[in-house]
Amino acid sequence: MVADNISQQLGNYRLIRHLGRGGFADVYLGEHIHLKTQAAIKVLHAVLSNDDIDTFRTEALTVAHLIHPHIIRVLDFDVINAVPFLVMDYAPNGNLRERHPKDTRVPADAVLSYVQQVASALQYAHDRNLMHRDVKPENMLVGSDNEILLSDFGTALVTQSTLSQDTENTVVGTLSYMAPEQFSGKPKPASDQYALAIVVYEWLSGKKPFRGSHLEIAAQHLTAPPPLLNDPALAIPPAVQQVMQRAMAKDYHQRYPSVQDFADALQRAYQGQRQPQIQLPATMPASMQYPQDHPPFAAPTISEQQTETPRQAQAMTPVLPLPAVQVPKPVASPTPPVTSMKEPVRKIKRGLKRGARALAIVIIVGSLLLCALGYGAFHFFTTRGPAASPSSTDRSGATALANDFMQAIVNRNYDQAYNDLGPPAATQTSRTQFKQQAQSEDSCYGNITHDTAIKSTQNNASKYSYTMTRAKMQKAYQLDLTIQQNSAGSWQITDYQSNIEKVQSSCP
Repeated sequence: MVADNISQQLGNYRLIRHLGRGGFADVYLGEHIHLKTQAAIKVLHAVLSNDDIDTFRTEALTVAHLIHPHIIRVLDFDVINAVPFLVMDYAPNGNLRERHPKDTRVPADAVLSYVQQVASALQYAHDRNLMHRDVKPENMLVGSDNEILLSDFGTALVTQSTLSQDTENTVVGTLSYMAPEQFSGKPKPASDQYALAIVVYEWLSGKKPFRGSHLEIAAQHLTAPPPLLNDPALAIPPAVQQVMQRAMAKDYHQRYPSVQDFADALQRAYQGQRQPQIQLPATMPASMQYPQDHPPFAAPTISEQQTETPRQAQAMTPVLPLPAVQVPKPVASPTPPVTSMKEPVRKIKRGLKRGARALAIVIIVGSLLLCALGYGAFHFFTTRGPAASPSSTDRSGATALANDFMQAIVNRNYDQAYNDLGPPAATQTSRTQFKQQAQSEDSCYGNITHDTAIKSTQNNASKYSYTMTRAKMQKAYQLDLTIQQNSAGSWQITDYQSNIEKVQSSCP
């Protein structure tokens, strides 16, 4: 790990201090040894082979050409001792997660500003057939002029290209913000829209829409609609709620055609709730200007105009003498009066309005009942019914469990990883033995990175093979996970095997 050698030099940059760690890279503040300029150095958790180095250079070149006012610029890239790294612009003001910590609400005006800036960056990338795949507040940096700069385009793109044998099926992203299609390794540009909508939901309400354990969050992303933002305390307009529900649709076809369309719809929804402001012309005649200590009076309402006294009218309008005119008395019309139709029309309109409201209530209640029945049936058959052959949704749950286990291992959260184990894997070793073995491998072989591919699926079991690399090893090794459903329909890791001994038999 480079963090143990802060004074180490990578290319033309000397590392000054460690800034942060993500799922795929460590970030350091670096200083150019000649120009004395600062930059962010992102060191990927990977040891590349000769074939992978060419791929890394190609993909890094693509990222370096993303030039947009709201995208962190990639300045340089290289591979030293088989370790790839990127040199990027340094954003000195942190990120939006630091500016707005968890469980805090963000004012609507700030949300709209953030969304427009991030959406313009994502749309720019989507127009060039690039997806971000990890949109979250931690990847929204604050520049020197308080502009928002989207980061980690490089990490997502380069990681999926250099660490994967099957990039199409690789799961990349952060669980709380991942779109349903990402769990099956099929991300779309609309996946970035979904993630941005989850971020907006969190900003407006102070809470993420889906909470719980990792597996529970994954299941909710796949099947559960997000809770409505109709709490009166939040004061979120109904039009805004409708925009959010569409952007967070489970089926990506039902979301907005583009991420910029979502941002514009959100802007219009908020603007539609605001009353237009009447502005006086810039150059007003002196006779019409009001003293500074007396604000202009409000325009009278219709009732005020109707009740204006003759004395007030005379004061406002000069009276001119008029000649006397003899007005003949009106002659009564012999035509009989026509019965007024206004009252029947009013009754018809009131009846139509009441009928429309009743029909809308019936439709809403029926939709809620159908959703409740569907969710109840899903919950019954997945938690109480007999285990069946895994469907695509079931396999997505298995993939989420495998991803959760590997992410816990990478982050050295061994308790979380052990919790994912089920019988007979958990009965073969105790929690203490499991943690000691994992810590021993970390000490011997260094940090790990991983890549996912489904090797086989038979009956109720799914087998995953991970190609893993460690910082102190020259060759990658395999970790095989066998994941199976129990009688309640829940996924558990029933076996895990590694060939690390065959790759390197002793610690260096």
